[in-house]
Amino acid sequence: MNTRNNIKGLLIVFCVMFVILSVYLVYTTDQYGTRWFASPYNSRVNAQKNNVIAGDILDRNGVTLATTDSEGDRVYPSDTSLRLATAHVVGDNYGQTFGAENFFSKYLLGFDQSLFTRVSTALSGRPGNGSDVVLTIDSKLSDTAFSAMGNFDGAVVVMNYKTGELLASVSKPSFDPKYVADYLNGKKDLDSSAMVNRVNSGKYTPGSVFKMVTALAAVRYLPGVTERTFHCDGPLAFDAKTGKYLPDVHFTSEEYKQTDETKAGMIGEYRVVRDYNDEYHGDITFAQAFAKSCNHVFAQLAMEIGADRLARVAREVGIDADFLFSDMVTAAGSFEKAATDVDLAWSGVGQYTDIATPLSVCLLAGSAGNGGVMMQPKLLREVRTSSGAVTHQVQPETERRAMSAAEAAALADLMVQVVEGGTGRSARVSGVTVAGKTGTAEVSSDEKAPNAWFAGFVRDDAHPLAVCVVLEQGGSGGSHAAPIAAQVLKKAISLGY
Repeated sequence: MNTRNNIKGLLIVFCVMFVILSVYLVYTTDQYGTRWFASPYNSRVNAQKNNVIAGDILDRNGVTLATTDSEGDRVYPSDTSLRLATAHVVGDNYGQTFGAENFFSKYLLGFDQSLFTRVSTALSGRPGNGSDVVLTIDSKLSDTAFSAMGNFDGAVVVMNYKTGELLASVSKPSFDPKYVADYLNGKKDLDSSAMVNRVNSGKYTPGSVFKMVTALAAVRYLPGVTERTFHCDGPLAFDAKTGKYLPDVHFTSEEYKQTDETKAGMIGEYRVVRDYNDEYHGDITFAQAFAKSCNHVFAQLAMEIGADRLARVAREVGIDADFLFSDMVTAAGSFEKAATDVDLAWSGVGQYTDIATPLSVCLLAGSAGNGGVMMQPKLLREVRTSSGAVTHQVQPETERRAMSAAEAAALADLMVQVVEGGTGRSARVSGVTVAGKTGTAEVSSDEKAPNAWFAGFVRDDAHPLAVCVVLEQGGSGGSHAAPIAAQVLKKAISLGY
């Protein structure tokens, strides 16, 4: 009797385990299936390339970005600038990048087609035809963004913050998909980081664009902060050994005048947190401190908010999130909870160990424009089989609620003032209200110029555009990144977005 019961018990356990394994298999296939197809080590994909004429890759307006010629080779646009501008979203045919060529090979090589279709094709003895992939990007807007960056390396991303559709995703240095074979065999030189898509995999110190996070935390946890007045009288002093804030230590203008020592964060025996170019703001409101990007005020706010609360908000808005998006691979940012006052102060102004990708910062800015709702970024707009049937159409999906509607409105108001009368005036676009935040991120103690940032959005339901610009060693975000954002937003609006 006991033996029979034991057998029944084991059978039940095995059945439960089988169900769990089946559910897990379905889940992982749904979540990671595209990544499995995209792997350069997937032998099925490599074999399929010999049996199927790969489908075309097109932009949202039908411009062909990749096709297959009569010899079975992949062919890209004749316009070199267009190839470079769209290279990272299109990808390559050799598995060197995570662009559409690899990430959407499931469709391009016909794996999405019915079993009947695939069997019929195999029996016919003729190569089959993969499905065409239509991306969400606009090639004209991408070309504009690429040209606007000039000689700077970095990234520009533009998205519809209501649908999540990426309208432009540009990374420099770029590569030419036409010559990837030549790069691999050494016939052509290639920058060592050219294959990295800086939009979703570039890890940057955020600098003052992180003040969007600190401002949000202040609005949430410090009642009445929007009505307060602060006094900026130069660098904040901290004990060099313990990192403890020393509110009674002040410096004269001569003492805190920028030198090699103050650049390194020291004045005499003290560690200091200073403003960009040692600016002195005097009495200043919360909104003015945000508009002028005052490190003095936001370092104090970070200490008042506390490390736990600041880390919680950074996590909620996705700064350190390891996103798993269906249409792209992204790198995770990071936010380390500071243990000392001085590290917390630097963290609050985006200059501690904070790391963010341009895409994550664009998503944050877009959330402020979308009432606090962060949408999943989308790159795949449509899939069309060789017979013309549409098997996939983009559907907006909410990623998370990054902040409450009231908090989003408060942050948006602050960002509008940055562009209307603060450090982001160069981002203004005639006829619409642009909101944003500049950033000038120190990345080295030597003579390298800081990275320039601008992140923002158009506050207009007719043009729900979010943008992020990063220029490596670009200097001031207000002087260099903001004008590029304005140029790109203006072009997007002229194109009807």
